[in-house]
Amino acid sequence: MPANRKKSGINLIIKPEEQLSISSQFLNWALTYGRYIIIIIQIVVLSVFFMRFKIDRDRTDLKEGVVQKKALVESIIDVENEIKRVQKRLSDIKLITSNQDIYLRVIKFLEKNTPVDTSFALLSFSKNTVKFVAISENLKTFNFLLKRIQDDKLLTDIQLEDLKRRSDGRVEFRLQATINLSSYESSL
Repeated sequence: MPANRKKSGINLIIKPEEQLSISSQFLNWALTYGRYIIIIIQIVVLSVFFMRFKIDRDRTDLKEGVVQKKALVESIIDVENEIKRVQKRLSDIKLITSNQDIYLRVIKFLEKNTPVDTSFALLSFSKNTVKFVAISENLKTFNFLLKRIQDDKLLTDIQLEDLKRRSDGRVEFRLQATINLSSYESSL
C-alpha cells in the first residue's frame, strides 16, 4: 500500500518572482500588501463613520442651543417692550410736569409784575401759548405791564389782539404770547 500512494503536488519552496506568472505576482502582492491597504481603508471608513456620529451630535446640540437662546431672546423682548413702554410713560410724565412748571412760572411772573389796579378776567394756556384778558385802571398801568412782559423775555411773539376803553374809563385788553421754552429751560 505504501507503494500505491500518490504524491501530492504541494511545493513549500518559494519560487523566485521572476518565474511566477503575472496573475501569480498580482495574487502574491494582493495577499501581502493588499491586506494592509484594506485595513487602512477600513480604519478610514470607521473613522468617518464615527466622525459622522460626532458631527450629528454637535449639530443636534447646536440646534438645542439655538432653540434655548431663541426662547431667551423672546422672553427678553417682552421685558424690552415693557421697558420702552415705561420710558415713554416717564417721558410723557416729564413733559407734563415740565409744562406744569412753566405754566406756574408764567402765572407767578404775571402775579409779580401786574400792577395792583390791573385784574385778569381770563387766563388760558395751550401748549406753549398763553392768552389773557385783563382790565387796567388806565393806559399807564397797561403800558407798565406790557413793558414788563417785553423786557423779561419769558413771553415772546406778543400780540395785542384787542384794546378798548370801557365806559367807566378803564382799559380792557386781550393779549396772546408764546412762552419762550428756551429761557425757561436755561433758568432750571
